[in-house]
Amino acid sequence: MDISINTTHARLGIETTPARLETKTDMARLELKQNHAKMKIKTEPPKVKIDQYEAFASAGLKKPLDLTKENAQISYQKVMEYIARKASDGDRLAAIHKGGDPIVEFAKRASYTKKDFNIDFIPKTGPEITLEEGKLKRELEGGSNVVLNSVQKNFVPQSLNSNYVSGNVNIYMQQSYSVDIEYIGNNVSQYV
Repeated sequence: MDISINTTHARLGIETTPARLETKTDMARLELKQNHAKMKIKTEPPKVKIDQYEAFASAGLKKPLDLTKENAQISYQKVMEYIARKASDGDRLAAIHKGGDPIVEFAKRASYTKKDFNIDFIPKTGPEITLEEGKLKRELEGGSNVVLNSVQKNFVPQSLNSNYVSGNVNIYMQQSYSVDIEYIGNNVSQYV
């Protein structure tokens, strides 16, 4: 007996669409605005005053009035020294009976004057230096009641937009199962 059996297997088809989540975000942000304090500053620089009169006066360069006063003082001192010397000489002459030769002593003293030689430096005094302090004036713009460095802030929160697209699975019969039986022979027996 010649029988041919052919089978075709069943095949399933699967189509999938994956699920997806779509998101869109705006970042959170902090907006700051600052008002700066303003200050006006006015300065007067310090002043240095140098008075060199005493330095020049010690070198002999004096005002006429000061020079007159100094000469009067020196003259008074010299007159007093002369009066004292003459009074001493008079006392010595009055005591001539004690011996010695006072007139010869006076002549020797008057003929040989002693001079002192010395080194001196001018000026003997330095200049007078005075300092006048500088001034600093500060004024806050807007007065003393102004709020310093105020900061205005605005917080914008993060926003999140999302969209969910669901997935899909489609299962279908791509090919059906089949059995094909066929007699190939020539002889058919009709007896059973």
